[in-house]
Amino acid sequence: MDRSPDLCIREKTTEVVEKARELGWRDPESYETKFLDAEDWGELKRKIQKNRENFDVLVFNGGSEKLNRKAASDARIDVLLHPEKGRKDSGVDEVISKKAAENKVAIGFDLHQLFQTPKIQTHILSHWRKNLRLCEKFDTRYIITTGATEKTDFRAPRDLASVLDSIEFDGRKALNTQEKILEENLKIQEKGVKGGVKRE
Repeated sequence: MDRSPDLCIREKTTEVVEKARELGWRDPESYETKFLDAEDWGELKRKIQKNRENFDVLVFNGGSEKLNRKAASDARIDVLLHPEKGRKDSGVDEVISKKAAENKVAIGFDLHQLFQTPKIQTHILSHWRKNLRLCEKFDTRYIITTGATEKTDFRAPRDLASVLDSIEFDGRKALNTQEKILEENLKIQEKGVKGGVKRE
């Protein structure tokens, strides 16, 4: 297999792509990610149906409890990112974690969130620990991304892994999961599977 991809790169400018290659990531131009935002389930469902066949990776920008749960229950979604957005809690509970495990939806952890004051970092890491414990308990997939929008946001894969290692979780596992998600989806595309469940 190729080097691990960073599935949640938001802006694939020439500088970002070159920096990613330089740091040891899989070529960002070799796959396409679509980020989905929605206000309700109807909107999210329409966007999933519209984009699933046209992109290698679908990422839902989470937040609301209802939509976090809906995204975790839909096998066409690859990553639930920022489940805690706009919330006081971590955005993931046992039900969401179980649903995500059943449907192979990964919970995403974004390094860019930590580029904050120490107080906010502590708050975010508390949410991360809770969600990671649930992921390990229910065998839910999880990934870590740079969340890069410009080249200065990028860190090497080993640096991202070390962030999770530092809070006593498996950084290498998170990187390997990104590679696994992409390889699974590319394999299914090669088989010409259309529309329905995206994973075997």
